[in-house]
Parts: sequence; C-alpha cells; structure tokens
Amino acid sequence: MNTKNLVLEGVQALTATPDTDRALNTYYSPTFIQHSPLCGDGREGLRQLTEQAKGVGARYELLRAIAEGDMVLLHARVTGLAEVPLILFNLYHVADGRIAEHWEAVAPEIGPTASGHDMGDGAADVTDLDRTASNKELVRRLVEEVFIGADDAALDGFFDGGRLTRHAPAVADGVASLRETLAGTDYLKLHRIVAEGCFVFTQCEGTMDGRPHVFCDLFRVADGKIVEHWDVRTEVPEQMPHGNGIL
Repeated sequence: MNTKNLVLEGVQALTATPDTDRALNTYYSPTFIQHSPLCGDGREGLRQLTEQAKGVGARYELLRAIAEGDMVLLHARVTGLAEVPLILFNLYHVADGRIAEHWEAVAPEIGPTASGHDMGDGAADVTDLDRTASNKELVRRLVEEVFIGADDAALDGFFDGGRLTRHAPAVADGVASLRETLAGTDYLKLHRIVAEGCFVFTQCEGTMDGRPHVFCDLFRVADGKIVEHWDVRTEVPEQMPHGNGIL
C-alpha cells in the first residue's frame, strides 16, 4: 500500500468507524509522535481526542490529499467540534508501514472571501505529475526568496499577470491582495515542503502581530505559474499538551 492510501485508510478508520482502538493499533505506530496543539502525545492522546470528537458527532471531510515519499498532506474540514467548521492541514510522516508522526494547523472557517470563495473550495484533482519537481522548486523559491527573503519586487514573476485565486478569509483574489497579506506577517523559516503534481504544500514558522505562528500554505501551479492558494495560520500556544513542539 502506498503512503497516501495508508494515511487515508488510517484517518477514515479512526474518524468514521466505531472501533477507535482497532484503528489506532492497525494504522498508527506504537511510538506515534504528536505535534498538534489540540492533542496529547502518542496513541493515547489521539484516542482521547477522537473519542471526544465522536461523542459530539464531529465529522471529518477530506478536501485534498497529496503525498511525496513518506510524507502525506490532508486538507480537510471538521464540523461539529466547534461552533463553526474548522479548516485543517494535517501533515503525516509514515515509517515502517504505519503513521509515525503528525503535525496540524487549524483555523475557524470564515467566509465567503471578498471574491466569493470559501476556505475549502477550488480545484482538488492532482494533475501534472510529470511537473512535480519543477512545481516544487517554483514554490520553494517563492517562499524562500519572497515570503522569507522579503524580495517584494520578485513577487509578480511567480504569477500570471497578477491573477491568483485566494481562499483566505476576508481577502480578495489577486497578487496585490497577497502582497498586502505578506506585509502583515513575518515568515522566518521553511520547515517542510511536500509536492505532488500541481499541488505544493509548505509549512513555515514566523510571527504575526508579534506572536509566533505556524504558517501552512497550499499552492496550485499551472503552466509554471502559481494560480491558486489556500492557507491556515495557527498561533503557537504558550503551553502545548505534549513536549514535542508544534514544528
């Protein structure tokens, strides 16, 4: 079984079947490491959160899935766990045939955007598998040179005539809107990048309003230009429910 299918089956078994322990024992490593700000460490922490979610009738809706090597990224919506739906980026590391590590960024779903999109809609099919490497390099350059390196003059070159479909709350489409967003953030370091075909995901640390955040960005590339963008920004809590850190 490939890594993407393993993670998809594992998450489905955990969230949509009644036997939580069986799902954990089948798909999750005994030494499972948790980085989510919402969950205690190990399989026991995940079991407790899962049982709580099932108890209130929470539902997990998969929006997109990409995989590269031993890393799998799921973009999802959870309803029923909070007063409003939550948009999640769940990043998994697979080792020895089981899910071994998990990172998570969470944001309340607010919308529609100024251009009429919501935080989860848009293209979902993975295409252009032969362009994975070049698309990954394009996004890496954008993040390292512009988001982190603050080379604002280079921003326009990554897009086609200023066109960009954006799914962040309260923002309009277009590169001009992205430029305004970047002015209010400080990207400091790229930690992980995962690409499959037209989709490239990045996980960065940074600050916003002077407070530490994790910035998770998902980009869709077409014909060598970035055409669509989803993001979740999660503030790093002062206290985590485990000692593994958020990154």
